[in-house]
Amino acid sequence: MQRTLVRFAVAALAAVGLILASVPAPAAAVGLVGSVQGHVTDAITGLPIANVCVWFGPVHIVRSDPLTNCVFTDGSGFYSHSWINGPATIPLTFEKDPTYQQKTINTVVNSDQPVTVDAQLDLVPGAPPPGQGGCQAPTSGTPTQALFLPNVTKTLGGPQGFQTPFIVQNTGTSSTNLEVTFFKFSDASCVARRSVPNLAPGASFADVPNNDTDLPDNTQFSVTVRSFGNTVVSVVNQHKGGIEADAYSAAATGATTVYLPNVVRRFFGFHSPAIIQNLGQVATVVTARYQSFDGTAPTMTFTRSISPGQSQFIEPNSDDPTLGAPGLVDGKQYSVTISSPQPVSVVLNTHNDDPGVAQPVFYSANGISTGAATVYGAYAVKNANGGRVSTIVVQNLSGGPLTPSLSFTPLTSGGAAQTFTAPAAIAAGSAWAFDPRFISGVASSDSTKMCAVAATNCLGNGEYSFTAQGNGGNIAAMVNVIGPDSAMGYTASPTPAATYNLPNVLASYGGWTTPIYLQSVSASSATLTWKPFLGGAATTQSVTLSPGVSVKIDPNISAPQGAQYAVTVAANGNVAAIVMELNVSGGDNAMIYGGFPAP
Repeated sequence: MQRTLVRFAVAALAAVGLILASVPAPAAAVGLVGSVQGHVTDAITGLPIANVCVWFGPVHIVRSDPLTNCVFTDGSGFYSHSWINGPATIPLTFEKDPTYQQKTINTVVNSDQPVTVDAQLDLVPGAPPPGQGGCQAPTSGTPTQALFLPNVTKTLGGPQGFQTPFIVQNTGTSSTNLEVTFFKFSDASCVARRSVPNLAPGASFADVPNNDTDLPDNTQFSVTVRSFGNTVVSVVNQHKGGIEADAYSAAATGATTVYLPNVVRRFFGFHSPAIIQNLGQVATVVTARYQSFDGTAPTMTFTRSISPGQSQFIEPNSDDPTLGAPGLVDGKQYSVTISSPQPVSVVLNTHNDDPGVAQPVFYSANGISTGAATVYGAYAVKNANGGRVSTIVVQNLSGGPLTPSLSFTPLTSGGAAQTFTAPAAIAAGSAWAFDPRFISGVASSDSTKMCAVAATNCLGNGEYSFTAQGNGGNIAAMVNVIGPDSAMGYTASPTPAATYNLPNVLASYGGWTTPIYLQSVSASSATLTWKPFLGGAATTQSVTLSPGVSVKIDPNISAPQGAQYAVTVAANGNVAAIVMELNVSGGDNAMIYGGFPAP
């Protein structure tokens, strides 16, 4: 039941190689090419050990270099690393704190052929053997930061089902230690707890659940990431093979009230399961209030009891009271307000992928905990960029009725803004949907109501940034970017900032490219720093901005190609930022995630 009702997942980002983040060892003999690979296993059981940090070079030297990162073993315990101008003899140090004892093996590298170095690690005295006792004890002490990932999956629905690779970036100025914990949806049990030591500043760590032998197949998890030493951010890429894909951002903090502007039940084939994670220290009962846009359907409330760290979902298409939302009306759009005594984080996945659908698509967006009088959308489109169209849903977060408006500014070139106002006031908690294909944004089954030429009552074809105004109160906005065979989603920013972290940006990498859209609120320029996952020199780029306008930054011309980057954005004023992830294979290999304002 669970695997058929809740389908979501994330883009595996090109390959298992995402896990292997490394930096060349300190240079020595000029011209020598070194290559090492091998497997790491438990000395007693012989089982592979995932996420072992493999250092290349004397540990006291590589740890002192802020640009140095280790290679992590994958789910089969495998690692590999190559370098140029390295030493002929190099120590390899294997670390997996606090479970296993550190081991160093001196290795001779004398050709460009890979040298195989396998390692067997002994448990730290008193540590439970692998597969026994569930999760190891949590790391003691107070973390610098915690992140929460409500929805992580492994082969959900079968070998070709949904999976969710996730990337964690160190946004601090020194190394940090990560603790990653997986909880089952079904019973909140802790399935795995891992340590990732010494993640270098600016570097990213990636986990592909399908490669993790310590996770059961066909299972949904909630994940917590605790960082000891520095701040971190994370993006989760949800995907199903090469068919469907989208992304969401991990939450650093929760809220006791979370808003979902656009939830649907059998709406032109779409439905929107909400995944809710309890971020508190005790169990909580979450209440979700569903309010139809047009007021013709009854307002419904549903509850879920959720253990600490656990996630549960509400599937609107299901009438099962333990899984779904009995009483919602087919063909309706709802705005939803979620409340809880404990802080929660929510991800909304919207699908049109039932069996028999010729072009299955799905998109994701984070639940919204903070509204504002004005919110900022870095990207909107009408009949452009592959025929995509973005509907925008504005939810009223104030206590009384509001009449919000939307203002669109042409992408990059700027120009005169077009403004459209809701045709009527919307009630507290309710929402207004703007469909740019139609006159005044009012969707209609009458094709004569469609328009294409810019006018006072028609948004012209093209690409835009936008702002949404509450006109007397606070609002939130969700953006749905739909194409002929793709769908993407994101939430407009209520809190633009001068500095952003973008943990996963790809430049012609595995068929992926990820344009960045920067919308200036008050900035006239920004500097982007592109740091490769696999180490090496960072690339710095300056861009000119105009307040009120978005610019597209193309990684295919901004940085060396064939690489994966963690990017930081530093502007001289406030901006909003999103990353669009696109694959050359087309289809629904299209995603958007919001940039992370610096803490």
